[in-house]
Amino acid sequence: MDFYMKTGKRAVLLTAVLASCMIGGCAGKEPAPTEATPAETSARAEESTGNAGIPNPMEEVDNVLAFEKIGVHMVLPKEAVEPSYFIINGEVADIHFTFNDIGYTYRASDTAEDFAGIFERFKDGVLTETAGSGGQTAEIQIKTTESGGRLAAWEWGSTKYTLYTASQVEDGDISSLAVTLAELGENEK
Repeated sequence: MDFYMKTGKRAVLLTAVLASCMIGGCAGKEPAPTEATPAETSARAEESTGNAGIPNPMEEVDNVLAFEKIGVHMVLPKEAVEPSYFIINGEVADIHFTFNDIGYTYRASDTAEDFAGIFERFKDGVLTETAGSGGQTAEIQIKTTESGGRLAAWEWGSTKYTLYTASQVEDGDISSLAVTLAELGENEK
């Protein structure tokens, strides 16, 4: 009788383990995704869902002048290279560019509330900078993600701005670039 009890318990345990593998998957972890452009990400999503009829929320545009139709004014510093411009869901201006060999995403919106697109936790502590002149100022808040990326956010009038890099950059570098961008867009509203 003891033999059958032990064998029965083993069978139940083996069944539970196999069921867990079937439900949760026993295969190794999938490789981490590689960084892709917004257009590539959208195209991959369409391919994986088989819904090629779903419109791409990212409309590629020629330059910053296209953002005026959604009420957003953005200017890049002359040192920014390889810019690409998008309008997301008809309400968020999005520029991907390289500055001092580091990739950045610069976004702005007059209507959207949370559009930074950062889906990871932030470390404690916020670095604060001030931009502006002539009595008009904006407070820039800079946060650091757990993986070391940096997110700066500020507002001019009704327009909200974010600057993000996944790279680990020094406080002075992210602060300087954020202040420059904010001051270039200061006369927006």
